[in-house]
Amino acid sequence: MSGLAQIIRAQGNFVSGSDRNYDNQKDLEVFRRLQSQGIKLYPQNGSGITPHLDQVIVSNAIENDNPDLMKVRELSLPVISRSEFLARIFNNTTKGIGVAGSSGKSTITAMSARMMDETGFEPTVINGAIIPEYKELGGVGNAKLGNSDYMLVETDESDGSLINFYPEIGILANISKDHKPIPELIQIFSRFVENTKRTVIISADCPFSRELFRIIPREKVLSFGFSKESQIKAEEVKLSRDGSTFKVQGTLFSLKIPGKHNIANALAAIALGIKIGIPLNIISQVLKKFRGVERRLELVGEANGIRVYDDFSHNPAKINAAVEALKQDGSRLILIYQPHGFGPTKLLREELVETFNQKLEPADFLILLDIYYAGGTADKSICSEDLLKGVFVPRAENLHDRAEVLERIAEVSKPGDIVVVMGARDNTLSDLARSIFKALKRKDT
Repeated sequence: MSGLAQIIRAQGNFVSGSDRNYDNQKDLEVFRRLQSQGIKLYPQNGSGITPHLDQVIVSNAIENDNPDLMKVRELSLPVISRSEFLARIFNNTTKGIGVAGSSGKSTITAMSARMMDETGFEPTVINGAIIPEYKELGGVGNAKLGNSDYMLVETDESDGSLINFYPEIGILANISKDHKPIPELIQIFSRFVENTKRTVIISADCPFSRELFRIIPREKVLSFGFSKESQIKAEEVKLSRDGSTFKVQGTLFSLKIPGKHNIANALAAIALGIKIGIPLNIISQVLKKFRGVERRLELVGEANGIRVYDDFSHNPAKINAAVEALKQDGSRLILIYQPHGFGPTKLLREELVETFNQKLEPADFLILLDIYYAGGTADKSICSEDLLKGVFVPRAENLHDRAEVLERIAEVSKPGDIVVVMGARDNTLSDLARSIFKALKRKDT
């Protein structure tokens, strides 16, 4: 919602809005940055809904009895969902690039945005994560109004709205269980690739995305990956805890962000660069400087020989990739994970348990926080304790209070350990990661 609001405002429109986090005095830095751009904020009590509004744009997370929506109905104002409005803008551009997939979308979008920014394409960008260079311009950091016909957008499959997008170039990173069962996701992503007009950039390594090759005309496919079938293939791969190097068609690439999954993300961006005519050596220079995005294996700091990371991983595929990257040098891992909702936890319960059991070693620690609750209606018939029942990791526990987490980290951590805070939707997890780092610094002194 914030990304869309910033673009509409930058185009010269009056924009106002409300958010329950604003009412609860959370994420105040985000709201300050929105206000600095001339976006008017109101309490979510109906006071911001007035007859002069041309359109009311709503998140799918808003309940029907929300005071703002009740006032909208009273005034008979036109309402459209965020995803429908974004699709409308996107489809009206002549050069829309849509980034889709279960994992990696935000990083691919950020890499592609920086690559296009630095080579004169100047796209309008809406991303699902914060791009540091955009944040330094004074906004939230997840959007930028461009000066060309290009529009680069991270799309969303969680509500099925992905099928409303008709990109010129579509990027499909991968398909894994998240938000919906695999058969439903394949249907949604199938529509996305069918809607793509010119080129589908698609992973050749993901078995579910490979299934879609049969419905895409061969001349529209540009595949990427590590397998020999990939058209854009990573070779001579070298991984370290601080990044990686690899070659594509003889050109050397170097990334400052760790993990094989980030090489895959880079390959998708490289494929896009090739398609729009950017030379490989220029793409390499841009990606070498890429700083990552906030909350994607973001290093908070190192104290007393202990590294602390803040990470958005919340589904099994993301957690799997992040843990592999963090354990690249064999470090012991202290993983703090907050499930990101009751529905997703119920849907992914078996896969989450399997991921923890397969990726964590007996010496590692797993700390589960209570399931994140954003408000509204939710079936609360599952809890973090239910996840623990299937976890075989000896040092696994559910801590209800974040003060307890700080105490436990201080008690068990030692030089050489890696501490990572994982979870989605709750921005206060970043505060927890910073608090852990500060506590370790005090312990060091």
